[in-house]
Amino acid sequence: MFKQIRDLFRRTEPEKENLELSVDDLPGWLDAREEEIALGLLSATAPSREAITGTLKHLREVVARMETADADEAVHPRLRDISKKALPQFTKSMTQILSREPSGDPEAFYSTSAETLKSALKVLKGQGKYLSAPYPDEMKEVRTAVRDLGREINAMTEAIARARTDRQQVEDTRKTYELLIRVREEYVAASGQVREYETAIEEAERKIREAEADIAALRLRPDYARKQEVEERIRELDALDEEAGREIAALRTPAIHVFRKAEKAAEKSGDGETATAIGRALDACTGGLPGDEGARVDQIEAVMPAVLAMIRREDLLLKNQEEVRLFSDPETLPAGIRRVLCRQREVQEQRAALQETHAALPGVVDERRLTAALAELQRERETKAAARARAENQREISQASYAEERKSLLSRAAALAGGEVTVDVPDLPPLSSRP
Repeated sequence: MFKQIRDLFRRTEPEKENLELSVDDLPGWLDAREEEIALGLLSATAPSREAITGTLKHLREVVARMETADADEAVHPRLRDISKKALPQFTKSMTQILSREPSGDPEAFYSTSAETLKSALKVLKGQGKYLSAPYPDEMKEVRTAVRDLGREINAMTEAIARARTDRQQVEDTRKTYELLIRVREEYVAASGQVREYETAIEEAERKIREAEADIAALRLRPDYARKQEVEERIRELDALDEEAGREIAALRTPAIHVFRKAEKAAEKSGDGETATAIGRALDACTGGLPGDEGARVDQIEAVMPAVLAMIRREDLLLKNQEEVRLFSDPETLPAGIRRVLCRQREVQEQRAALQETHAALPGVVDERRLTAALAELQRERETKAAARARAENQREISQASYAEERKSLLSRAAALAGGEVTVDVPDLPPLSSRP
């Protein structure tokens, strides 16, 4: 097949035949084009390479003759003396420069020849400028040979530039082809991921429906009613606990107000011991009564006689009926607080026992397990949905890129062929089909 492709480039008919290639033919076609470019460069530069080889050989001969040549006697003695010093340096430098024989492919040959020319010109402008008069014939031959060398190198420059341009076209076309194939593979991979995630999402949704059905069936079981009963009783106990909290607040608020005034009154009268005791009772109220509630209430009860005495002496005035009720005797306030705290403690103990019972109920255990499983399935579905969206986005990007690279490939192939070319680049597989 490669031979047939190469033959297409070698035809000499004035009208180029349309090339019809499949996308799979492109790598071989590009290889054949590269080979054709290399052969064309070899052929185009053959005369110059032959001429350069001959010119360098002639230069070597001229330089060798100059080593033993006699200077023109008509030259001014001073210039003749200068030339005697310049000649050995000139011949030595030129001999060293000309010792490299250009070889290899045309570009390697060209590189060596161009370097030789550059060095030779430098020597001509250096020591050579002193030798034109003493050695006119020899230097004329040298300059002519160097000029011939430059002309042939310039000819090679044009051919090599054309070959490099053509090779760059091949390389650009090859890169576009490789990119097209890679984009197609990315599209196919993304499409496969979309299908895989869709399957995973469908499976997760099926399991979610099953879990929801299991939870619904669980709530119809006879033992589930016991769970609801326990929960209702816990809610009732929570309401009683809140009610007790409100009752404690109703007792504590007026007590705090009275104790603060009593503490100031004791301090004012110079009774530091009573003021300290009332301060502890005030801390018992403001710091919260739950905890070591017995000790806290004892602190309140301990200062009641002193506070009542202040009230009787009118050192402490009560502002409303609630304060009057709570501080009419030493028992009403502490007894009321003890009673409410006791009731609250009983409620909380009952609630704790019911909470343990609730946690151990089969319906609760099963519901907790099923609910956790349902939440995990829902998270999995969301994760897969996000992954599917990313894969769909990648597929869309690849689809757009494929169309762009396909157009670029057709354009580059046509430019490279130097005429019309038809490359059969297949469409991307449909979204619903397997790659």
